[in-house]
Amino acid sequence: MKNRNIVKQDFKLVNAKYKLNTSEIKFIMNAIAQIDADDDEFTEYEIKVSDLEEKLQMAKNKHTRLKEFAKKIMSKPILIEQDNEDFTVFNWFSRIRYISKQAKFIVKIDDELKPYLLNLKNRFVKYNLKYILPLTSNYSIKIYQLLKEYEKLEKRKFKVEELQDFLQVPKSLKIYNRFKEKVLKVAERELIEHCDIFFEFEEIKAGRKVDEILFRIKENKHIKEKEAIEDINYTKEFSRFKKQKFWLNGEIAIFINTSNENDKIALNFKMNQGNAKAIFETEEGAYNFLSSNRA
Repeated sequence: MKNRNIVKQDFKLVNAKYKLNTSEIKFIMNAIAQIDADDDEFTEYEIKVSDLEEKLQMAKNKHTRLKEFAKKIMSKPILIEQDNEDFTVFNWFSRIRYISKQAKFIVKIDDELKPYLLNLKNRFVKYNLKYILPLTSNYSIKIYQLLKEYEKLEKRKFKVEELQDFLQVPKSLKIYNRFKEKVLKVAERELIEHCDIFFEFEEIKAGRKVDEILFRIKENKHIKEKEAIEDINYTKEFSRFKKQKFWLNGEIAIFINTSNENDKIALNFKMNQGNAKAIFETEEGAYNFLSSNRA
């Protein structure tokens, strides 16, 4: 069973420039998380509309809204710059196809992204999709990615103008006090509430002007402790079922017999919290539940 929550990106892709809203970033990262570590080529990746509604908080308005969503992603290119002032501009996807009868997207990641997503060995950023899904600001997601690259160094410094350029903020947020309030403070709050790392930042001035921002990157023990408690509760919940339980490649597989609707609902809820496979055998037949949301 493959964990479909892990995103791996080359550091150049993390530091690339693009203008995407929150839902668009999450959609793209959801596709990237489906790439296998040993893939040499991109395949087609499926994203169900039900996942969009749940994970991206998209409105359930159907065809028109989904069509506009796909068109906007295809109209927003990514820019990757090289050290020698060369640069490349391309799209995230070579195509996005929507299958209405199955209510799902089938996407093909653009081949230009192969060096930045396939067979990554050195200088890549790895994180769990679950940490960015609750974030409401696209700038918070981008800052999380930028700081995740420097997590082991525990600090990263930017010129204010450089950071604003990375984040592609509009002109209205180029004024530092607005940038601090609408971008830095929001990201500071969101990361400490939802992510495995958080930051504190220091303003470095040149004269009276804030010239640089020094981020101090810290492990979020609050989130780690919360996850540890959830793991304990997760195990206790399954212990109610007296049937077979065993681990397979670090993932729990559970087989139970039940005709109790409450048991099915309780276990299905836990499935949505974790990475587990369960087969319910009832009088009506077998029901398979599969979830890969657990780290």
